Amino acid sequence: MSDFEKQNLLSNKLVPQEPVPPRLHPTQQIKDAIHSGDLRSDALLQSFAYFAVEGHWSRVWHLADALKREVSILFDAQGWIWVDIGTIGMVHVSPPIGSELPLRLWVHTHPWSAYWSDTDRRTLAGFSGALEEALVLGHDHLVRSIGRDPETNPFGRKLSSNGPLRYWTDEEPISYSTFRE
Repeated sequence: MSDFEKQNLLSNKLVPQEPVPPRLHPTQQIKDAIHSGDLRSDALLQSFAYFAVEGHWSRVWHLADALKREVSILFDAQGWIWVDIGTIGMVHVSPPIGSELPLRLWVHTHPWSAYWSDTDRRTLAGFSGALEEALVLGHDHLVRSIGRDPETNPFGRKLSSNGPLRYWTDEEPISYSTFRE
């Protein structure tokens, strides 16, 4: 993504979004939505929400990959879900209308490898104190971070030694099948 494209993304105002009900749509409806480019179609948003509720993280990644875009999924304390679809290299989290704190989980995809990018780290720092867990999805693996007291961090590693990220674990990448177990 060029600097110009990133600048345009950052200058656009984020539109608050309503929660998305999880519902798996027929494959043909999903394919039609992908080909039409309608990124706010129920077939896409609700199918992403369905796969997320079911914990089918590889399916979330593959659907995002079919779109050639990054996707963000946010769960609040009530279990409501918000889905944002970005570009090939970036996705923003729109303000979630009606959400209740604490936010339970933030999941987003990367085009290939799962890792904590500088943008991801800034987002986590901004959510710190309001978010419990975060995942980055890659093509065959994911990385997880949990917000907790650094003194009780069972992984020992933190995303940072200072600032709000010192409360976030830095876990090793793990395959989808191992994570589901």
